[in-house]
Amino acid sequence: MDSTIVGIELFEHPELLGERIGEYFEYIDAQPARSVNVGKNIYTRKVPYTEDGLCFYLGVQKGDVKRLLDDPGANAQAKKLMTAALTRIKAYLTEAALLGELDATVAKVVLSSSLLSGTGADAEIEAKNGLKIRIEGMTAEMVEKASR
Repeated sequence: MDSTIVGIELFEHPELLGERIGEYFEYIDAQPARSVNVGKNIYTRKVPYTEDGLCFYLGVQKGDVKRLLDDPGANAQAKKLMTAALTRIKAYLTEAALLGELDATVAKVVLSSSLLSGTGADAEIEAKNGLKIRIEGMTAEMVEKASR
């Protein structure tokens, strides 16, 4: 497969798209943890998975991904791969919010602007300080797994 394929052309090559998505998660996992000052405390945090980071790594815009997901005639395997990657990102952010590693307000904003918003089943979780976060595009089972 041609490794020079970038951008939305990847959507027509699901095998390569799957490889690139896997590379993104491996790349983020390989990044060293960062020290973050919060008030008088210093915490070590893993570099997060984000939709913007995934899109940048793939060489596409978020709008390109949204069009892929919304297009009934688009490559089904590419849609499946992107949906799985975006769900993994949402699960990561949900878990971070539930564990108090990510401010619940920040999590709510990020998750509400997700590319998966408005698709699939909805679930709602209660995060730090009683703030409720609606997770669109995730089933209650997915949210439960992410919170373990």
